[in-house]
Amino acid sequence: MHSSNLPIQWPGWSTCFYVSFISSFLLLLVTRQKRSPSTGRVASDGQDVVEPKNCYPPVEPLPDFDWKTKEPIKLRPFKPKYHLTMSIQEGTVSELIEIDKNYLDRIKLRRRIIAEHPEAVLAAERCVKPAVDEFYIWLVGTYLPTRYPRMFQLRRPAGEKPESLHNLATDETFPLFPEEDPLNTLRVMGGLIEDDLLFLIPSDDGDGFTLRGFVTCFPNGFNTSKKMGLKLRDIHKPVPQYKEKLEKSMDRFFQKLAVGRFIKRANWTITTTDQLLTASGNHLYEGEEIPQEEVNIDTARLRVERQFLHRLPQSHAILFSFKTLLYTLPEIKEEGLGEVLSEAIDGLKQGNAPGFHFYKRAAVWGESAKSYLRS
Repeated sequence: MHSSNLPIQWPGWSTCFYVSFISSFLLLLVTRQKRSPSTGRVASDGQDVVEPKNCYPPVEPLPDFDWKTKEPIKLRPFKPKYHLTMSIQEGTVSELIEIDKNYLDRIKLRRRIIAEHPEAVLAAERCVKPAVDEFYIWLVGTYLPTRYPRMFQLRRPAGEKPESLHNLATDETFPLFPEEDPLNTLRVMGGLIEDDLLFLIPSDDGDGFTLRGFVTCFPNGFNTSKKMGLKLRDIHKPVPQYKEKLEKSMDRFFQKLAVGRFIKRANWTITTTDQLLTASGNHLYEGEEIPQEEVNIDTARLRVERQFLHRLPQSHAILFSFKTLLYTLPEIKEEGLGEVLSEAIDGLKQGNAPGFHFYKRAAVWGESAKSYLRS
């Protein structure tokens, strides 16, 4: 395994071709060996053999967790002045997937979105299969049944090794091994957890990272399919001051991100809609008009993304995952944060990237939102 503190070196030839070859090889091994993700061992011709460890840190169980009564976490990342920085914090593997009482409704919505808009929210190149498979096997075989044992349980017929994961919330079972097509594996994960997933692997030319697969049911004002195949820096081209303030540091950070680190951050905006799928309309771009818009308190939301970033231990791909949280403006006022959020709206144009006031459409909804929050 590569040293987790050193840049990952890939062959000079096409990364996608190289990874596809590795994927086919691994698939051949899997078909010949019946693996038990929960034990980390392989049964081959009746003999148990220790398989390579997945290198994920241990997951802390929540034995008494009840998703039906768990309130959504409250994230309030807004500050008086907005400065464009990475704004990262160290997280843990156990924090990666957050579940609450909205789980069932969100999962139903995600499945409907995937069925109705597959071309916009789901995509995978063949070269991303090792990364997608690796995460799926760990997610269903280790993470979910360990972290949330009252909600997800491994089924062991007649005391044998696990054969499937039982989701007690939906009364469904999921295989412990991924689909042949990574697109279908992403589809399954998109209807199993609320988090949107984006898989990035080193670019073919060795310069930066490229998006090669995703399931994003709740994008905030962009169509992820249009980002497919783009490098990290090109994905962020519309973001004000990204090139000047963040591009080089982000590329370096992705290159050096060590296996075992789980990086978290959060961002925020106010939207005039309560819809989670917003493939357009939540951003303003250069040349667009700035219509003034009255905020409808019944539909406006403080929208926060709880984001995580980590390197997969075996494939060394980067997984960017995020859960979207929506809060009503009356909720913010009741917490006594109306003035704080109003100052943060003005602060979007007072930091090191004043273009964010325009980019987040605060020029459209800002005055109306502040008027309510200060009332």
